[in-house]
Amino acid sequence: VCGGADEDPDDKNAPFRQRPFCKYKGHTADLLDLSWSKNYFLLSSSMDKTVRLWHISRRECLCCFQHIDFVTAIAFHPRDDRYFLSGSLDGKLRLWNIPDKKVALWNEVDGQTKLITAANFCQNGKYAVIGTYDGRCIFYDTEHLKYHTQIHVRSTRGRNKVGRKITGIEPLPGENKILVTSNDSRIRLYDLRDLSLSMKYKGYVNSSSQIKASFSHDFSYLVSGSEDKYVYIWSTYHDLSKFTSVRRDRNDFWEGIKAHNAVVTSAIFAPNPSLMLSLDVQSEKPEGEDAEILDTMPSGIMKTDHTEVLLSADFTGAIKVFINKRKNVS
Repeated sequence: VCGGADEDPDDKNAPFRQRPFCKYKGHTADLLDLSWSKNYFLLSSSMDKTVRLWHISRRECLCCFQHIDFVTAIAFHPRDDRYFLSGSLDGKLRLWNIPDKKVALWNEVDGQTKLITAANFCQNGKYAVIGTYDGRCIFYDTEHLKYHTQIHVRSTRGRNKVGRKITGIEPLPGENKILVTSNDSRIRLYDLRDLSLSMKYKGYVNSSSQIKASFSHDFSYLVSGSEDKYVYIWSTYHDLSKFTSVRRDRNDFWEGIKAHNAVVTSAIFAPNPSLMLSLDVQSEKPEGEDAEILDTMPSGIMKTDHTEVLLSADFTGAIKVFINKRKNVS
């Protein structure tokens, strides 16, 4: 784990420096969501009812987009970062044109509960999808922002048969699927071809937080924070050949990492771990104190020939970094 007040801020063996690269200031209330574009633009949304646009090369805010209620979710268009999606507690989904600094298209959630709690694009931008407080994933065609279809994210029986708040939506590229996180402590993978449930993941605890799951860089694994202070990792598709009585649409096989003393609010895999560690000392294994700094991840579920870097953050503001290095075969 790379972190801690006693460590050297400029330790060359660590993938990150302790000192922040830059800080952006402008919001006047808590931040609720962030979104990066492929061209290093950054969007931030807040309880101050605004979305702000930044760029890694500038320290000042480039543009401010005013809303009439809390902006709970934002997402850049995956193919054209002149546009972004925003979801708000006013029940309106907005597609913004950044150069024109105005709303290009908008739509409003139908139903008794209109609160939008998650938003993203899927199928490489063809559809916009939002999650609601009452457990619905609603799809709109991006070109006109017209209603397309919806999924009721809930179990068929038991206490989770009533939909709970959607906290995260992530597309699975190439497979026409989306990963949905919700406040019933379940993560579900849906097939968008027929809206069927492909896999359901459990083990973690997410009953009231805004925790959301995400994929590793090659989509082999998914990771999530948890209210029980653990980081949880699943294989996207477990090896069914080892089991004779396992349901193919259930994944109860997880690995938990206990590294925090508070609710783990966020956990992500690095999108390009090899690039991150390219400046690391590769010729020899760290020894002594350096070996303690680079603490590897558990060896159970993460049986991979590739380097993985995992970041997790908790409710107290602590950020920890895990490195699962590729084993060199001699």
